[in-house]
Amino acid sequence: MSDLYMPMELLPPKENWEANSTHRLSRIEMQKAMTKVKRFIERRLETDLNLFEHTAPTAFATGTGVNDELDGSESKSPVKFVVPNQYIPRGIEAKPASDLSPEERQQANRYKMECEVVQSLAKWKRIMLDRLGVGIGEGIYCSSTSIRKGYKGDVTHSVIADQWDYEIRIRQEDRNVNTLKDYVRTIWKIITDTEDYILNEYPQILLPGHSSSNFRLPKEITFITAEELYDKFPTLDVHGREDAAVREYGAIFIIGMGWPMKDGSAAEEVRSPAYDDWNLNGDIIVMHPLTRYRHELSSQGIRVDAKSIVAQLEHRGMEHQIGLQFNQAVINEDLPYCYGGGIGISRILMLLLRTSHIGEVQCGLWHDDHYKQVSRAGVDLIPDRIVDSSKPHKGRGLGP
Repeated sequence: MSDLYMPMELLPPKENWEANSTHRLSRIEMQKAMTKVKRFIERRLETDLNLFEHTAPTAFATGTGVNDELDGSESKSPVKFVVPNQYIPRGIEAKPASDLSPEERQQANRYKMECEVVQSLAKWKRIMLDRLGVGIGEGIYCSSTSIRKGYKGDVTHSVIADQWDYEIRIRQEDRNVNTLKDYVRTIWKIITDTEDYILNEYPQILLPGHSSSNFRLPKEITFITAEELYDKFPTLDVHGREDAAVREYGAIFIIGMGWPMKDGSAAEEVRSPAYDDWNLNGDIIVMHPLTRYRHELSSQGIRVDAKSIVAQLEHRGMEHQIGLQFNQAVINEDLPYCYGGGIGISRILMLLLRTSHIGEVQCGLWHDDHYKQVSRAGVDLIPDRIVDSSKPHKGRGLGP
């Protein structure tokens, strides 16, 4: 068994360690650059996609079907908690449930709420479009933060997931691949324009003379279906073929995430059956210039209609969820047709600011062994507690 928290190959190659921008930007400069990127993108979401910002929830009541179940596995289930909704005098402990009489127990549980932390706002935003009565081609975006306890933190994964969650109302006749591609191209232009903007604002992000300094995102994104990708790299696993594709094209959008391949092989990715239509969705994936492997930025797509939600629930063996409140609203066509998705905030920042680790642009939750391993590669994690690696950071060079 390895003593390392994670395989070393998840870190950038050693020759790229010095290219990490945290060795040229001070910690204060990094925070200011992060703010500029976020403000630039939010302005463009508003103008290019006709969105306005909406407040976002942190938790949902359990059992409504509104939360994102991710891949549906127990490990990816949401963090759950109970809101007792009781008046408890300040500083006085409530009596243990075992000491309560049946009458007291009934009264204590009268307003109790079973709740769960948000995993994404995919379904909730669709409810909001209906509530707000937005017009065709209009929509909302939220800056959301969720906890995904089933993920092991590494260079690009954190249990803290932050993203721009957006949703746009469309017509039934807009539920097609052309609509999907149009929205992807618009979002891709926002991302590439942001790269140009932030490199002009902070040219020291790049390490002069280093091979990564010549890297730029392609101005056009390549569309490829999950089936085409599978056929193109038949001997590689999912991440292997995505790595190969981004090395060839620079940036790809994989269309059709959720259904198995025609030969019965596993899907490109297991997806929740109740928000995206698996024939009309996909991911934006690029190559990160420092890690040199796949870097997912966004999942998005046209949302399920009455037919596709039932087919997808049945495929996953989740017919028991057809009766959930949200799913019934889709089946009964009580909710608007829409297009939506999430753009990873920290993933975007890690890419455009050229950092070696997602924890350099967000405050995540990292194991002590993770701090020790990545600090040897010159990674400057933003800590949630006092750690040795929080000593003053000069923002110049790797040091001793």
